[in-house]
Amino acid sequence: MLLFVVLFSTAAFSQTPTETAPKPQDKKQIDFGIDGMIGVSYGSKTLGINVGGPSLKLKINSFKIGVGAFPSLIVVDEKAFPKLAVSPIVEYKKFMLITPYYGYDAKDKMIWTFGIGYKFR
Repeated sequence: MLLFVVLFSTAAFSQTPTETAPKPQDKKQIDFGIDGMIGVSYGSKTLGINVGGPSLKLKINSFKIGVGAFPSLIVVDEKAFPKLAVSPIVEYKKFMLITPYYGYDAKDKMIWTFGIGYKFR
C-alpha cells in the first residue's frame, strides 16, 4: 500500500501544467474611410474645385513635394465644366499648396490657378 501511495503522489505532482492557447486578437474586418484630397484654386478669372488624383511625391521630414493630376470642375465666364489639371504640390501634414494648370482656353491663353487643399485620412 505504501508503494501505491508513493507512486500515486509522485505521479500527481509530476504533471506539467496545461498551457492555454493564446487568444486570437481582435482584427478589424472592415475599414471604411475617405482617402483623397479636395482643394479650391483661383486665378486667370477661373475658379477651380479640385479633387486629388494620382500623384508622385518625395517625402522630406514632414513635407512632401511632388506633382499630381487633379480632376476638376472649373468655372470660367459663369460657365462650369470638367477639366483635368496637372499641378505641382507642396504638402505639410494634411494641407497642400497647389497650382493647377488646365491648358489653354478658347483665346489661346494658359489657364493657371493657385489654391489650397485638404487631405483626408
